[in-house]
Amino acid sequence: MSESLKQRLAEFKNRLNRLPEAEETPRTTLQILGRSRIEQDWQRLLFYFLSPDEAHGLESALLEHLMTALSEREGLDFAFSRFDLDNTHVELEVVTSNGRRPDAVFWSSEDWFLCWELKVTAAEGTDQTPDYVAADSFPSIDLHKDNVPCSGHRYLYLAPEGSPPPKADEFHQVSWEWVSSELQSFLSKSHGRYPAQTTAQLNDFISTIQTELTMTEYRENQQEKANLYFDYYDEIKEAQAAFDKQWDAFAEDWAVQLAQLFDESGTGETSTNSDNDVILTFDGNRDQWIFRQGYPDWAGITKERWWRNKADLSPISPTAEADDQIRLAFYHRLRQNRERAIRDDTLEFQLWHGTSSTDEFEYAFRDALAKKVDGLTRGCPQAVTLTGKRGNPLIATYDIPVEEYDDFFQAYLAALQDGLLDLAVEHSELIDAIDQSFEENLQIFE
Repeated sequence: MSESLKQRLAEFKNRLNRLPEAEETPRTTLQILGRSRIEQDWQRLLFYFLSPDEAHGLESALLEHLMTALSEREGLDFAFSRFDLDNTHVELEVVTSNGRRPDAVFWSSEDWFLCWELKVTAAEGTDQTPDYVAADSFPSIDLHKDNVPCSGHRYLYLAPEGSPPPKADEFHQVSWEWVSSELQSFLSKSHGRYPAQTTAQLNDFISTIQTELTMTEYRENQQEKANLYFDYYDEIKEAQAAFDKQWDAFAEDWAVQLAQLFDESGTGETSTNSDNDVILTFDGNRDQWIFRQGYPDWAGITKERWWRNKADLSPISPTAEADDQIRLAFYHRLRQNRERAIRDDTLEFQLWHGTSSTDEFEYAFRDALAKKVDGLTRGCPQAVTLTGKRGNPLIATYDIPVEEYDDFFQAYLAALQDGLLDLAVEHSELIDAIDQSFEENLQIFE
């Protein structure tokens, strides 16, 4: 790696580490349903809570709170009294005399009306708000504007902060953010007097507004990380390509490197067979372990008697897999488990049967192994888990000690060595149990 690339990646890491930690907040109901930006859903929720006739248990309390807050806003010139509540009506999708359909109309007898238009992501339609003002009446609710004093004609345009103003000057613009704060203020003062379900629903709606329209700490953090990715894209891709190349090379010769590690540590003797597979023999143990490299995913470690000819059950040397073989091996899945190895510093050994084994044999092996493991005098190794699966009955996981090595692949090899020593030497009882379960059930093929 060039010095300039190292420097740029070091800059990237430093800038990334300086970003504050931020956790993603739980998703709201609308976000789970994928409807968190649907205007109609926001409309239905807001006016459901504001309508005194709905069975939410709020009666007219929230309506009074919001209408009072609106009357106190500068520029709206809207007089509202709590004594109006008994005669206040709420209707959605009201039809106007000129064929328009505002989102809602609130009205109190023939004293006043409040015409609402809501926006979440969309812009105002052509002459939308001017047409609402120009309409003579709202026939669907039998309300004629001439019967309402001009001072009682009120229009409200509800949109996110920073949205373009409505085209009709008669409309007073308020923001969803302001509405959200008023809903929150109402709940804060409620002191638990309203139904818990309604309170939870209203809180959920408030959270939807806040998380969709404001830059939360988590979103800001994610945006900063995305910007860093774009800033260092070339360097990241160059480093990724180099790592991919190293990983592919490692898949081709990991067995040779692991053998060298055993030779250097003096924990085993290694050689190669005619297929260039590495053979490992541990001190004081005549059993041979065979490393099978050169496969992009199925990197295997098997024992000499775990590869059988199906015809006469005789041991054979591991070769290209075929239907006339019975096979058992530990695999460290270089492709499948790559992400876990890099992200979690975890190596996973998986005990797998070959594809030519029968279901009957695999079930019998699994059940026999489970019984034998239960009877181990030293117990099952801490790293080992019996999965209960037929084809892959056992896994063993080990830490990859990346902090102890300058090179990731050297750390990976160290984990391979530690894992094999743990299974084959320190807990040889487990390997004996696997051997016995394998041998005892070969009769199924006779």
